[in-house]
Amino acid sequence: MYCSLGRVYLKPGEIFFSDRHTVINTVLGSCVSITMYVPRLKAGIISHCILPTALGAIKRGEDAMKYVDCAVLYMHKKMSGCGAEKRETEVKLFGGSAMFSVESETSGIGVKNVSAAESLLRSLGYCIMKSDTGGSYTRNLSFSLANGIVNIKRTTVFQDETSVCSIRGRLLAIFPE
Repeated sequence: MYCSLGRVYLKPGEIFFSDRHTVINTVLGSCVSITMYVPRLKAGIISHCILPTALGAIKRGEDAMKYVDCAVLYMHKKMSGCGAEKRETEVKLFGGSAMFSVESETSGIGVKNVSAAESLLRSLGYCIMKSDTGGSYTRNLSFSLANGIVNIKRTTVFQDETSVCSIRGRLLAIFPE
């Protein structure tokens, strides 16, 4: 994680929580980010998950936060611990693109990551209020803890066996509360 003057760059497998006005940036492909924000507390948390489930990885000593299942459970515990109630928690889900030529937009790790996040959040009683998932492009995400707004910039990527070329980026959407 890289921090600078109220800005944080979140790397894959990391989680960031704060109740200070901070902007968190990350870049997603097949990974997913889940954001939770509580306006009353002006507190939020964001994850950058690589794989859907830890299975036996914890026993092998791997970092648990890179897995959707572990990250969501941690986020739930952290937000509950600071006094957040589920009904007031703004939950958003992003990423899960098909980034590799062997994947389609209906199968692959991105789809599995999104499915794992949706399923676990639902089972914990959370409602996903906004999402931008799937496709075959990267997402540059910016999450403001001052107001819970998430900005997404999609970058179209064409891939073949020899090259990856970013051809166009544009501001896609702003996801306010």
